[in-house]
Amino acid sequence: MAARRTRAPFISLWARDDVRTAIVDFLPTKTIAVLPCVVKPLRAAQSQLLVTAIRRRGKTAVPSPPTTRALLDALLVGEPQQFCEKWERGLEQWEDHAPDKYTVHISRPPEGGRYLNLIRVDSEDHSGFARRIRGENLLVTRLQVTMSYVECAPAGAVGYVMLCNPGDQRWDVAMGGPRFDSDYVGGEDSDADDDGARVSLVWMGDAEKLYIVRDVLPNTSYTIDARIRHESVTSDMGRVDVSVNGHEVLQGVRFCYRPLSCIHLYNYCVGTSTIGRIDIRYEKAAPNQVWAGEHHGIGYDFPPPMTLF
Repeated sequence: MAARRTRAPFISLWARDDVRTAIVDFLPTKTIAVLPCVVKPLRAAQSQLLVTAIRRRGKTAVPSPPTTRALLDALLVGEPQQFCEKWERGLEQWEDHAPDKYTVHISRPPEGGRYLNLIRVDSEDHSGFARRIRGENLLVTRLQVTMSYVECAPAGAVGYVMLCNPGDQRWDVAMGGPRFDSDYVGGEDSDADDDGARVSLVWMGDAEKLYIVRDVLPNTSYTIDARIRHESVTSDMGRVDVSVNGHEVLQGVRFCYRPLSCIHLYNYCVGTSTIGRIDIRYEKAAPNQVWAGEHHGIGYDFPPPMTLF
Protein backbone atom coordinates (compact mmCIF):
# COMPACT_ATOMS: atom_id res chain seq x y z
CA MET A 1 0.00 0.00 0.00
CA ALA A 2 1.47 3.34 -1.03
CA ALA A 3 2.33 5.73 1.73
CA ARG A 4 0.04 8.71 2.04
CA ARG A 5 1.70 11.98 1.08
CA THR A 6 1.10 14.88 3.42
CA ARG A 7 1.67 18.56 2.73
CA ALA A 8 4.26 20.25 4.91
CA PRO A 9 2.70 22.65 7.46
CA PHE A 10 4.59 25.60 5.97
CA ILE A 11 3.13 24.94 2.49
CA SER A 12 -0.34 24.44 3.92
CA LEU A 13 -0.10 27.77 5.70
CA TRP A 14 0.54 29.67 2.47
CA ALA A 15 -2.30 27.87 0.71
CA ARG A 16 -4.87 29.64 2.92
CA ASP A 17 -5.96 33.04 1.59
CA ASP A 18 -6.75 34.59 4.97
CA VAL A 19 -3.45 33.59 6.59
CA ARG A 20 -1.43 34.48 3.49
CA THR A 21 -2.92 37.98 3.31
CA ALA A 22 -2.46 38.64 7.03
CA ILE A 23 1.21 37.68 6.91
CA VAL A 24 1.91 39.81 3.84
CA ASP A 25 0.56 42.84 5.75
CA PHE A 26 3.74 42.76 7.83
CA LEU A 27 6.27 42.16 5.04
CA PRO A 28 8.17 44.82 3.07
CA THR A 29 7.60 44.88 -0.68
CA LYS A 30 11.07 43.55 -1.52
CA THR A 31 10.34 40.44 0.58
CA ILE A 32 6.94 39.98 -1.05
CA ALA A 33 8.61 40.15 -4.48
CA VAL A 34 10.80 37.10 -3.79
CA LEU A 35 8.23 34.98 -1.95
CA PRO A 36 7.10 33.11 -5.12
CA CYS A 37 10.69 31.91 -5.51
CA VAL A 38 10.62 30.12 -2.14
CA VAL A 39 6.91 29.47 -1.53
CA LYS A 40 5.42 27.38 -4.36
CA PRO A 41 1.69 28.11 -3.66
CA LEU A 42 2.34 31.82 -4.21
CA ARG A 43 3.50 31.44 -7.81
CA ALA A 44 -0.01 31.21 -9.18
CA ALA A 45 -1.52 33.64 -6.68
CA GLN A 46 1.15 36.37 -6.79
CA SER A 47 -0.85 38.91 -8.82
CA GLN A 48 -3.94 38.46 -6.68
CA LEU A 49 -1.86 38.80 -3.53
CA LEU A 50 -0.22 42.02 -4.75
CA VAL A 51 -3.59 43.56 -5.64
CA THR A 52 -4.89 42.69 -2.18
CA ALA A 53 -1.80 44.17 -0.52
CA ILE A 54 -2.14 47.42 -2.50
CA ARG A 55 -5.76 47.85 -1.47
CA ARG A 56 -5.18 46.94 2.18
CA ARG A 57 -2.31 49.41 2.49
CA GLY A 58 -4.12 52.18 0.62
CA LYS A 59 -1.08 52.86 -1.54
CA THR A 60 -2.63 53.93 -4.84
CA ALA A 61 -5.02 52.73 -7.53
CA VAL A 62 -4.35 49.29 -8.97
CA PRO A 63 -2.30 49.69 -12.17
CA SER A 64 -3.78 48.80 -15.53
CA PRO A 65 -2.63 46.47 -16.94
CA PRO A 66 -1.80 44.78 -13.61
CA THR A 67 1.61 43.38 -14.53
CA THR A 68 3.80 42.06 -11.73
CA ARG A 69 6.28 44.94 -12.17
CA ALA A 70 3.54 47.59 -12.13
CA LEU A 71 1.94 46.05 -9.03
CA LEU A 72 5.25 45.92 -7.17
CA ASP A 73 6.02 49.55 -8.12
CA ALA A 74 2.61 50.64 -6.84
CA LEU A 75 3.16 48.75 -3.58
CA LEU A 76 6.55 50.43 -3.09
CA VAL A 77 5.10 53.98 -3.12
CA GLY A 78 5.79 55.63 0.24
CA GLU A 79 7.68 52.63 1.66
CA PRO A 80 10.89 53.64 3.50
CA GLN A 81 14.17 52.59 1.90
CA GLN A 82 17.80 53.27 2.81
CA PHE A 83 21.21 53.66 1.20
CA CYS A 84 24.19 53.31 3.56
CA GLU A 85 27.91 53.72 2.84
CA LYS A 86 30.41 52.59 5.51
CA TRP A 87 33.47 52.40 3.19
CA GLU A 88 33.99 48.74 4.08
CA ARG A 89 34.47 47.91 0.37
CA GLY A 90 36.43 51.01 -0.54
CA LEU A 91 35.42 52.87 -3.71
CA GLU A 92 34.57 49.82 -5.82
CA GLN A 93 30.93 50.87 -6.36
CA TRP A 94 31.65 54.56 -6.96
CA GLU A 95 32.20 56.20 -10.34
CA ASP A 96 35.29 58.38 -10.70
CA HIS A 97 34.53 61.48 -12.77
CA ALA A 98 37.82 63.18 -11.95
CA PRO A 99 40.73 60.91 -12.93
CA ASP A 100 44.18 62.24 -12.03
CA LYS A 101 42.71 65.12 -9.99
CA TYR A 102 42.51 63.34 -6.62
CA THR A 103 44.51 61.23 -4.27
CA VAL A 104 42.09 59.05 -2.30
CA HIS A 105 42.39 56.46 0.42
CA ILE A 106 40.29 54.80 3.11
CA SER A 107 41.51 55.33 6.67
CA ARG A 108 40.71 53.85 10.08
CA PRO A 109 41.00 56.56 12.74
CA PRO A 110 41.52 55.68 16.43
CA GLU A 111 37.87 56.46 17.26
CA GLY A 112 36.72 53.67 14.93
CA GLY A 113 34.90 53.36 11.64
CA ARG A 114 36.22 53.99 8.15
CA TYR A 115 36.59 57.31 6.36
CA LEU A 116 37.17 58.37 2.79
CA ASN A 117 39.92 60.94 2.38
CA LEU A 118 39.54 63.16 -0.69
CA ILE A 119 42.73 65.06 -1.51
CA ARG A 120 42.33 67.39 -4.47
CA VAL A 121 45.66 68.03 -6.15
CA ASP A 122 44.69 70.01 -9.26
CA SER A 123 42.15 72.45 -10.81
CA GLU A 124 38.77 73.81 -9.67
CA ASP A 125 35.54 72.25 -10.89
CA HIS A 126 32.59 70.16 -9.73
CA SER A 127 33.97 66.76 -10.72
CA GLY A 128 34.45 63.95 -8.24
CA PHE A 129 32.92 60.63 -7.21
CA ALA A 130 29.31 59.52 -7.68
CA ARG A 131 27.32 56.53 -6.42
CA ARG A 132 24.09 55.66 -8.18
CA ILE A 133 21.01 54.75 -6.17
CA ARG A 134 18.81 52.14 -7.82
CA GLY A 135 15.21 52.90 -8.60
CA GLU A 136 13.02 55.42 -10.40
CA ASN A 137 11.04 58.37 -9.02
CA LEU A 138 12.76 58.22 -5.63
CA LEU A 139 11.79 60.86 -3.06
CA VAL A 140 14.57 61.64 -0.57
CA THR A 141 13.51 62.15 3.05
CA ARG A 142 16.76 62.29 5.04
CA LEU A 143 20.52 62.68 4.69
CA GLN A 144 22.99 61.90 7.46
CA VAL A 145 26.75 62.20 7.00
CA THR A 146 29.83 62.56 9.22
CA MET A 147 32.55 64.71 7.71
CA SER A 148 35.56 66.90 8.45
CA TYR A 149 38.19 68.89 6.60
CA VAL A 150 41.96 68.96 6.85
CA GLU A 151 42.75 71.95 4.63
CA CYS A 152 40.92 74.23 2.23
CA ALA A 153 42.33 76.83 -0.14
CA PRO A 154 41.28 80.46 0.55
CA ALA A 155 37.95 81.36 -1.09
CA GLY A 156 37.45 77.69 -1.92
CA ALA A 157 35.23 74.79 -0.88
CA VAL A 158 35.81 71.12 -0.02
CA GLY A 159 33.76 68.20 1.23
CA TYR A 160 30.69 68.46 -1.00
CA VAL A 161 28.10 65.74 -0.22
CA MET A 162 25.34 66.39 -2.76
CA LEU A 163 21.99 64.69 -3.34
CA CYS A 164 21.66 64.60 -7.11
CA ASN A 165 19.58 63.76 -10.12
CA PRO A 166 22.29 63.73 -12.81
CA GLY A 167 19.98 63.86 -15.84
CA ASP A 168 22.18 64.01 -18.93
CA GLN A 169 25.35 63.19 -16.99
CA ARG A 170 25.24 66.66 -15.37
CA TRP A 171 26.67 65.80 -11.99
CA ASP A 172 26.57 69.47 -10.94
CA VAL A 173 22.75 69.54 -10.79
CA ALA A 174 21.91 68.85 -7.15
CA MET A 175 19.02 69.18 -4.72
CA GLY A 176 21.24 70.05 -1.78
CA GLY A 177 23.84 68.98 0.73
CA PRO A 178 26.62 70.20 3.06
CA ARG A 179 30.14 71.41 2.32
CA PHE A 180 33.04 73.26 3.97
CA ASP A 181 33.41 76.80 2.67
CA SER A 182 36.43 79.13 2.97
CA ASP A 183 35.72 82.89 3.00
CA TYR A 184 38.18 85.77 2.77
CA VAL A 185 38.11 88.03 5.81
CA GLY A 186 40.42 90.82 6.84
CA GLY A 187 41.27 93.53 9.31
CA GLU A 188 43.50 93.70 12.35
CA ASP A 189 40.74 92.37 14.60
CA SER A 190 40.01 89.37 12.42
CA ASP A 191 40.29 85.94 14.07
CA ALA A 192 40.97 84.28 10.72
CA ASP A 193 44.00 82.21 9.85
CA ASP A 194 47.20 83.84 8.63
CA ASP A 195 46.08 83.39 5.04
CA GLY A 196 43.11 85.69 5.64
CA ALA A 197 40.44 83.00 5.41
CA ARG A 198 38.13 81.18 7.76
CA VAL A 199 36.23 77.95 7.13
CA SER A 200 32.54 77.42 7.82
CA LEU A 201 30.15 74.51 7.37
CA VAL A 202 27.32 75.46 5.01
CA TRP A 203 24.18 73.92 3.52
CA MET A 204 23.70 74.29 -0.23
CA GLY A 205 20.16 74.09 -1.57
CA ASP A 206 17.87 75.82 -4.07
CA ALA A 207 20.64 78.24 -5.14
CA GLU A 208 21.24 79.33 -1.52
CA LYS A 209 24.31 79.07 0.67
CA LEU A 210 23.26 78.94 4.32
CA TYR A 211 25.81 78.97 7.13
CA ILE A 212 25.21 76.24 9.70
CA VAL A 213 28.48 76.33 11.71
CA ARG A 214 30.87 79.30 11.62
CA ASP A 215 34.63 78.89 12.09
CA VAL A 216 34.80 75.11 12.09
CA LEU A 217 37.99 73.42 13.25
CA PRO A 218 40.19 71.24 11.02
CA ASN A 219 40.41 67.51 11.78
CA THR A 220 37.15 67.72 13.74
CA SER A 221 34.17 65.52 12.86
CA TYR A 222 30.75 67.07 12.28
CA THR A 223 27.64 64.92 11.88
CA ILE A 224 25.03 66.59 9.68
CA ASP A 225 21.44 65.34 9.84
CA ALA A 226 19.05 66.83 7.25
CA ARG A 227 15.38 65.82 7.60
CA ILE A 228 13.28 66.68 4.55
CA ARG A 229 9.51 67.14 4.62
CA HIS A 230 7.66 66.71 1.35
CA GLU A 231 4.61 68.92 0.68
CA SER A 232 2.42 66.91 -1.73
CA VAL A 233 2.38 65.06 -5.04
CA THR A 234 1.26 68.31 -6.75
CA SER A 235 4.27 70.29 -5.46
CA ASP A 236 7.98 70.06 -6.23
CA MET A 237 8.79 71.83 -2.97
CA GLY A 238 9.67 70.61 0.49
CA ARG A 239 11.29 71.88 3.68
CA VAL A 240 14.49 70.71 5.31
CA ASP A 241 15.58 70.92 8.96
CA VAL A 242 19.33 70.60 9.52
CA SER A 243 21.11 69.67 12.75
CA VAL A 244 24.84 69.38 13.45
CA ASN A 245 26.10 67.08 16.20
CA GLY A 246 22.56 66.86 17.55
CA HIS A 247 21.87 70.62 17.64
CA GLU A 248 19.30 72.03 15.22
CA VAL A 249 20.77 74.92 13.22
CA LEU A 250 18.32 75.39 10.32
CA GLN A 251 14.58 74.91 10.23
CA GLY A 252 12.09 75.00 7.37
CA VAL A 253 14.57 75.79 4.59
CA ARG A 254 13.20 75.47 1.05
CA PHE A 255 14.05 72.21 -0.71
CA CYS A 256 13.41 71.66 -4.44
CA TYR A 257 12.62 68.04 -5.21
CA ARG A 258 14.10 66.10 -8.12
CA PRO A 259 14.08 62.30 -8.46
CA LEU A 260 16.98 61.04 -6.33
CA SER A 261 19.40 59.00 -8.40
CA CYS A 262 22.90 59.49 -6.98
CA ILE A 263 25.10 60.95 -4.25
CA HIS A 264 28.04 63.07 -5.39
CA LEU A 265 31.26 63.67 -3.40
CA TYR A 266 34.01 66.11 -4.35
CA ASN A 267 36.30 69.01 -3.43
CA TYR A 268 35.80 72.06 -5.63
CA CYS A 269 39.27 73.48 -4.94
CA VAL A 270 42.64 72.16 -3.86
CA GLY A 271 42.32 70.77 -0.34
CA THR A 272 41.50 67.71 1.75
CA SER A 273 38.17 66.55 3.15
CA THR A 274 37.18 63.42 5.03
CA ILE A 275 33.81 61.72 4.51
CA GLY A 276 32.57 59.12 7.01
CA ARG A 277 29.36 57.12 7.15
CA ILE A 278 26.61 58.26 4.75
CA ASP A 279 22.94 57.38 5.35
CA ILE A 280 20.23 58.36 2.86
CA ARG A 281 16.55 57.62 3.52
CA TYR A 282 14.12 57.74 0.63
CA GLU A 283 10.87 56.31 -0.69
CA LYS A 284 9.29 55.67 -4.06
CA ALA A 285 7.19 58.65 -5.15
CA ALA A 286 3.66 58.44 -6.49
CA PRO A 287 3.44 58.06 -10.30
CA ASN A 288 1.98 61.59 -10.64
CA GLN A 289 4.58 63.29 -8.46
CA VAL A 290 5.55 66.78 -9.68
CA TRP A 291 9.31 67.36 -9.88
CA ALA A 292 11.40 70.54 -10.04
CA GLY A 293 12.31 71.76 -13.52
CA GLU A 294 15.72 72.64 -14.85
CA HIS A 295 15.54 76.12 -13.30
CA HIS A 296 15.94 74.61 -9.84
CA GLY A 297 18.97 72.96 -8.30
CA ILE A 298 22.63 73.75 -7.73
CA GLY A 299 24.51 74.31 -10.96
CA TYR A 300 27.22 76.47 -12.44
CA ASP A 301 24.86 79.34 -13.30
CA PHE A 302 22.86 79.82 -10.11
CA PRO A 303 22.36 83.45 -8.95
CA PRO A 304 24.57 84.99 -6.22
CA PRO A 305 24.10 83.01 -2.97
CA MET A 306 21.84 84.40 -0.28
CA THR A 307 23.39 84.26 3.17
CA LEU A 308 21.36 83.85 6.36
CA PHE A 309 23.13 84.50 9.65
